Amino acid sequence: MKNNLLVSVVTPSFNQAGFIDETLRSVELQNYRPIHQIVIDGGSTDGTVELLKRWAEADHGEGYTFEWISERDRGHADALNKGFDRVKGDIVGWLNSDDLYFDRYVVSASVKTLQAHPDVDVVHGEVALISEFSGLHMVWCMPQFKYERALRGYIIPQPSVFFRRVVVDRHRLDPSLRVAIDQIYWLQIGKEHKFLKIQRIQAADRDQPGRISRTSTEALMKASRDAYLQYGAKEKPAPAEALSDTIVRGVLRIRGLLYVLVLLMRGERNKSLAFPMWIDSPWKLIKRQLTMRVNKRQDMGKRPIQAERESHVAN
Repeated sequence: MKNNLLVSVVTPSFNQAGFIDETLRSVELQNYRPIHQIVIDGGSTDGTVELLKRWAEADHGEGYTFEWISERDRGHADALNKGFDRVKGDIVGWLNSDDLYFDRYVVSASVKTLQAHPDVDVVHGEVALISEFSGLHMVWCMPQFKYERALRGYIIPQPSVFFRRVVVDRHRLDPSLRVAIDQIYWLQIGKEHKFLKIQRIQAADRDQPGRISRTSTEALMKASRDAYLQYGAKEKPAPAEALSDTIVRGVLRIRGLLYVLVLLMRGERNKSLAFPMWIDSPWKLIKRQLTMRVNKRQDMGKRPIQAERESHVAN
């Protein structure tokens, strides 16, 4: 640990008491140290502040430090900028208060990749889409980041991303933005900094009712389209690009299915996971993965009591 680079994880939060505890635990459970976790809360009134106080007072062991504030801000982007101001680490993670790191090796894999590739400033990976109650919907796979692809709507999963500190020192988010914050940030930094994809599931993206992509879908889509055009996207992709996109989507869907099959073979109680994920039915999961239909998410229901009891996180 003495020779390891310090990793800072920034978590913006506002009224996420139902989720943030699992988020914090997914960082604490990482097999990497030292980690400095920073929570920037926007003045929550739902019990989040009390939870953060308890978390700050608890003994988390050597190499894990925790810092938090709770005050009014101008929104998600402003909170992130405040967090970036407090970063002490050489490497920075951005993990929202309803998302999680997938397993215990996410941070170590990211640091190892950045150390092995000194020309790379940003790493990203695959993401598991999970329910409000941490059930696995499907695995979403995205291609290696390329600027031309990003302009055609290929996004990289924000909770899977780690930066070198130089990125957040040079680039801050626009505090006036309310939606598409991450997509616009990738376009902002993508021409100056090299990205590299890690071929593993790095994070879990929680599909819960209050998330921006569900409450402000139209505004998010408009902001994304406007940003693509602003940064140089074509009104319509060329035929060759459209064909390439179709092939890439097919390959990525097959890759996602392979990840799902591996997870099913391991069993849902895999002790390497950093949160209590559960699977409703192998066949339902495979069907969702093949069809990529998330509009059936309500069929999953709440987390089974047995899954709570057997969770290594809950113990």
